[in-house]
Amino acid sequence: MRFAFVLVNDRTPFRQTWCLQCLERIDGSYLREIGTHLPYCDYECYALFREASAERQERARAAS
Repeated sequence: MRFAFVLVNDRTPFRQTWCLQCLERIDGSYLREIGTHLPYCDYECYALFREASAERQERARAAS
């Protein structure tokens, strides 16, 4: 599986933003996925979200 993201240091998003995985408010440094621009508070949350997403897709393929 390939991940593509940008690490943003010392910048707060323009609008109030929350991590897509843990729902913590993002301020300061954060990760943004390149393809979707979705925000994550750190790499761990990004990896957990991607792993869960891959598992859901695998179960959907197995069910069809």
